[in-house]
Amino acid sequence: MNKKYKTALIISIIVSVFIIGGAIAAKYYPKKESAVNTAEEASTTPEQLTLCMLDGASYKDKQKALRHPLAVVIENHPDARPQSGLIDASLVYEAITEGGITRYLAIYGPKDTKEIGPIRSARLFFMDWLKEYDAFFAHAGGNEDALANIGNYQIKDLNHSQKYFWRDQKGRGVASEHTLYSSTDKLYEYAASKKYDTSSSNFETMKFKASGPANQAGKGVEINFSSASYKVRWSYSPTENKYARFLAGKEHKDLTSGKQITAENIIIQTVTRTLQPHGSYGSQNWVFTTTGSGKATVLRDGEVIAATWKKPARDSRTKFYTEAGVEIEFNPGTTWYEIIPPEVSPSFI
Repeated sequence: MNKKYKTALIISIIVSVFIIGGAIAAKYYPKKESAVNTAEEASTTPEQLTLCMLDGASYKDKQKALRHPLAVVIENHPDARPQSGLIDASLVYEAITEGGITRYLAIYGPKDTKEIGPIRSARLFFMDWLKEYDAFFAHAGGNEDALANIGNYQIKDLNHSQKYFWRDQKGRGVASEHTLYSSTDKLYEYAASKKYDTSSSNFETMKFKASGPANQAGKGVEINFSSASYKVRWSYSPTENKYARFLAGKEHKDLTSGKQITAENIIIQTVTRTLQPHGSYGSQNWVFTTTGSGKATVLRDGEVIAATWKKPARDSRTKFYTEAGVEIEFNPGTTWYEIIPPEVSPSFI
């Protein structure tokens, strides 16, 4: 056996010993670091979230993030305050009904609330807006024109039923019309009892962007709908990049949580209106022009954006465009629509 062959054989034997020894060591003496690394990897794995089409935010509960929108009429008479559940809505519309009194259409999706109310009657213009989301519609009766068109509009109706609503005066000596409440659980149960599909939805979503950047010199807005009782102010916080709501000179708080209502986006939409004799019990009723186009202002990230709204048909989503004709994108989170007639002028503060 020559010298080169002996050397190669020795090297081969040494390498084999190291390989076999390493395998034995790995089997009986595993490295502690591997367990540590696995734990670290597990702790840094991103949590699975589901994007909600209704408000552009992401949620842990996939079922609730994707469930069918639910619209509820909530009143704003002073005897109804503070309201329950407005703080948990993804979208809220505020509009004048009769006598300068405003009322809300709150649209729920990913967030549950144990109490919503006081719940009041339907109005035709609220139905025009909820059709954009094909939302279930919870209300207590309504004006003649609203009730007459629920079937024509193919609304998924949840009119007042004692099984799914309750009365509560909240310790206040108020008329019964200010005492009707329900909850998201009860209303989704009601929808299921009518064989509506509660687990899915199909509508054109708003356009969303990443939140911010905040404007340190950002402005809020003040809207005087009719009287001091219905004067609204949204105050901008650059720290939170949110708008805090004030009503009649006070913080507008949720009854259940005690927290002040906030929003990421404020849309001020100007619509024309006419007074027609189609109210309940012979009273007159405002009818709004909800389709077509008109003036708007969008508050987002502390900016005040002059805009135009466009809604070609009842089922179409209302879209908002800059003066340059670019569709406006909104921050994920809560959006409030302040619907005003042409004679009401907001003040930006």
